[in-house]
Amino acid sequence: MGANAQTTVPTFTASQVLTADQMNQSARTGVPVFADSTARDAGFGASGEKVLAEGQLCYLEDSDIVQYYDGSSWATVGPSSAGGLVFLSSATFSAAATVSLPTSTFTASYVNYRIIFTPTVFSAAAPLTMRMRASGTDDTAANYEFSLIGYDTAGNINGNNGSAQTSAEIGYGVTTGLGLSMDIYNPQATANTRFIFHVYGKRQGAGTTPSYHVGGGSFAATTSFDAVSFISTSNMTGRYSVYAYNQ
Repeated sequence: MGANAQTTVPTFTASQVLTADQMNQSARTGVPVFADSTARDAGFGASGEKVLAEGQLCYLEDSDIVQYYDGSSWATVGPSSAGGLVFLSSATFSAAATVSLPTSTFTASYVNYRIIFTPTVFSAAAPLTMRMRASGTDDTAANYEFSLIGYDTAGNINGNNGSAQTSAEIGYGVTTGLGLSMDIYNPQATANTRFIFHVYGKRQGAGTTPSYHVGGGSFAATTSFDAVSFISTSNMTGRYSVYAYNQ
């Protein structure tokens, strides 16, 4: 939690004597700053707190966004037209066999998400798999199903599929890396979570021939998730970025 972060938005009463801390908090920022959407929601409406009303602004530290309350729900300050992507976060990683997005990457503020995952180095050619994640823990239940098909630069068609798996295979990296674009649909809902992906990397399970793959899958159980992990048997170095669809 940063220096400006708040846990409440107080309402002062007539003749109340304010402390230095209360005055400093009010003076430091005109927009309440919260660690995440959970802290934001808890900051309004309790005893001594401001009642949430249309026009209220806030800033969320975990996603680096400014939001406004429209009278019924929170919305992110951005394009006035429908559609578009809202940047949420990005990070680099180095020599990591597992790369996990931060807890609460997926929130009630959005429904669908786009992830760009670009490891530029694999320590050795190896599959890339994914698992859904909740409260800092990967879900390893045998509920993953997936299918993918690809076409390599030598003209070979290749692919893979699976059901009742403990993770979903989404690609195959070589020492020069891979490029992945993934859409995840409605992960916050207590329902099946579905995803599709596009990958440019290695020929599936054989050789080092470059190959483009497209595929999809799901976590076939009614579970709510707030993040995802990318996993390999090889160490990866690169970067990821996360966006939300501004619906």
